Amino acid sequence: MKRLTIGLLAGTTVLGLAACGGSPDDTKGAEQGKGAKPLPSVQTEPVEINIYSNNNASEQVFNDSYGNALRKAFPQYTITYIQSKQGTTLPEMIASKTRIDLFWTSIGNYETALFEHALEFDMTALIQKHGIDLNRLEPSVIEAMKQISGGKMYGLPVATNSLALFYNKDIFNKFGVPFPTSNMTWDEANELARRVTRTADGKQYYGIASSRDHIIRMNQLSVPNVDVVTKKPTLLTDSRWKRLFETVFITPASDSGYRSAMAKLKNLPALDQFAKEQSLAMLVYPNTLPTSVPKELKTMDWDIAALPTFKELPNVGSQSYPVYFGLTSQTKNKDAAMELLKFMVSEPYQNELAGKGILPIVQSEATKKQLGANTEFKDKNYQAMMARKFAPITPKIPEYDTDVFRTYRDQAYPLALGETDINTAFRIAAEQAEKVIQEKGRK
Repeated sequence: MKRLTIGLLAGTTVLGLAACGGSPDDTKGAEQGKGAKPLPSVQTEPVEINIYSNNNASEQVFNDSYGNALRKAFPQYTITYIQSKQGTTLPEMIASKTRIDLFWTSIGNYETALFEHALEFDMTALIQKHGIDLNRLEPSVIEAMKQISGGKMYGLPVATNSLALFYNKDIFNKFGVPFPTSNMTWDEANELARRVTRTADGKQYYGIASSRDHIIRMNQLSVPNVDVVTKKPTLLTDSRWKRLFETVFITPASDSGYRSAMAKLKNLPALDQFAKEQSLAMLVYPNTLPTSVPKELKTMDWDIAALPTFKELPNVGSQSYPVYFGLTSQTKNKDAAMELLKFMVSEPYQNELAGKGILPIVQSEATKKQLGANTEFKDKNYQAMMARKFAPITPKIPEYDTDVFRTYRDQAYPLALGETDINTAFRIAAEQAEKVIQEKGRK
């Protein structure tokens, strides 16, 4: 089936949540539904609902994030989660005619899977029927879904993600350097990082690093991978890519000790160096980091600051990276499935998510203030995760975007290591991207 070209338009309203890489998909919290009240349901008879995701999240992760709360609120429903693994991949689900009532995953993966397997279903009429007020929700992700679906609503956002700056206070104290703040530009953050990048007591300390995939996918400059009009890679034609790679990959690794240690890692420093080795002073990572490595974080003194900004884009943070749930063309009991979605975007449930450190999708200031309140790290600055406006979500073409993205991100390490120059790296990546687009176009 021919997939749609996506133009994702996004506003820049402040909000907060969890998802991808550290998304609600990856959270490991306690029961999310504790205290959440069931909403009135039109369903009184037993109902079977199959929920599927192709994000490989385990049943434990699903239950902790969503399943426990849904079953508590809807005891008359039999809710079955089907994990994507051998035997239950999405093509195998389609081939076996196993029904999918609700599909769950993050933006990008969501629309690609729906269109490829003809699973999309417009929920617009049902959203109105069940009284779901979209004006209560973060507008950028609603607009993104409408752009994906040509004005239709193929999914409802339940949570979202942002990037924040996590920092190890022990390292800054060790070297007598001030802590990061939430009003820093990238230039200031890199200068601060330079002051703590050094070798001490036989250990290499890295000043700052970013989660490679996330900083590119959710980039603050809103530069797309592919031009949706020309269907050409943008790496050589949009100067914002050079600005991004130089700022977040090349400049932080300009110290020779940083590069030497990175060469031994054979990778960019990232989560392991921050939380396990505790040799990385600052890490740009999705807001779900506290639920990703809670045991490690208990062994260090750390906190959260807002994502540094580009000076030409004051107060603009990362792009939002929402998680969607939606009915499919296979959904058997559409009203029952919509009742689940209505509950998931209700304020009581969103309060529960926020309390667990998951950025809510509702715009309620009271809900946002709950962020992190019920976590074991409630003393940390969770509000920094919502201190920036969201950058506009970039346009995407589903059949090309992920593969083109990979050709770009693979150049981050050799560039940071100094093995290549930016012109050569970009030319190689652009050539690979062109081949991807040509091959995909022939299918």
